[in-house]
Amino acid sequence: MRITSLNLRGFFEWEERSERIVAYLRRLDPDVILFQEVVYLPGVSPYSPVELLNERLAYPFRHESITRLQRGRTASDYREGLALLSRFPVPSTEALVLHHEQGDPHQRIVQFADVEQEGVVWPLANVHLSVRDEFALHHLKEVLGMLDHKGQRRILGGDFNVNHLERHAALWRGRAVLTSEVQQYVSHPGTDENDDYFLVPDGFGIGRIQLSGDELSDHRAVTVDLAVVAAEGEAAEDAFTERTARRA
Repeated sequence: MRITSLNLRGFFEWEERSERIVAYLRRLDPDVILFQEVVYLPGVSPYSPVELLNERLAYPFRHESITRLQRGRTASDYREGLALLSRFPVPSTEALVLHHEQGDPHQRIVQFADVEQEGVVWPLANVHLSVRDEFALHHLKEVLGMLDHKGQRRILGGDFNVNHLERHAALWRGRAVLTSEVQQYVSHPGTDENDDYFLVPDGFGIGRIQLSGDELSDHRAVTVDLAVVAAEGEAAEDAFTERTARRA
């Protein structure tokens, strides 16, 4: 399974960026794409950016959770949220509001989604956490707590808004691996920081990690190749490595 995460940055400089985004995603050919900062601005377009992208990308499954209504800098009603595109069926999704702390200028949600690929269910969580580290880490703890209460292990991907998140590995040590623990990279070039990750639980193996250039957004897209390794162990990892090499 190849999954790409991209903070879409709404409609900012859309005409130029949308062409580059479509070209990049066609070339990379991910199975699932997680988007953050997906907006609905009727004064700009009656469609969301993901709807417009998918007119050309033609993924058969699209799920959007544009649930947060707040006052914007350029629009009185600013609706923002999360979305995903998938080439495989998505039998269930759920959007949950995260706790809003005093002093936090943002409202955040998490989007849970199950993607079914040839009988294998890939449990995903699309996240865009608050900007300041303390708010973002509280949200991450909240999401992990939700999953613990549900008895679920999900692959978290998105904009975590914490530079060097691997320094907080005590939150998941022994049960998951962060992409920046496997490979150091910079996903937010404007600040020379890393905000975008995949947090991959036990039972899934991380293969190749790829980053886009700076032409898509103020964030670089992060793509990870994953495999189910719990049931078949080394044999599954070997097969995954071979498939990834062929695809690259």
